[in-house]
Amino acid sequence: MALGNLRRYDVQAKYAFALAMGSIVPSIAALWMGWRRFDADLGRIIYGSQGWFMLAFLGCVVLSTAPAALAFVMGWSSAGQRRNDQSRRSWIAFFVGGSVLTLNVVLLIAFFMLSLQAQG
Repeated sequence: MALGNLRRYDVQAKYAFALAMGSIVPSIAALWMGWRRFDADLGRIIYGSQGWFMLAFLGCVVLSTAPAALAFVMGWSSAGQRRNDQSRRSWIAFFVGGSVLTLNVVLLIAFFMLSLQAQG
């Protein structure tokens, strides 16, 4: 099965939309992991020194950032083109990709500013 010609704007819109939708799930997983470990009394995200939390959290952010960035760029490239009959998907991919990228930056800043590694 052929992937389609990525020089065509409607094909770019289709792939950008799929990438944008796929980038939402790992971003929400990272948000949920950070929220679950957040201690409101201390105002910190607590994780153990022996656990896999930090690797899983950063892995979710990376797995979300790569497709979101591709969706953002492909959506920006194909949105508003005359030969693109799926311009709506391009705009959705552009805005969803940008929103997921922004959420990932906020999650990383919050994690590195509020993280507290438990000793023991």
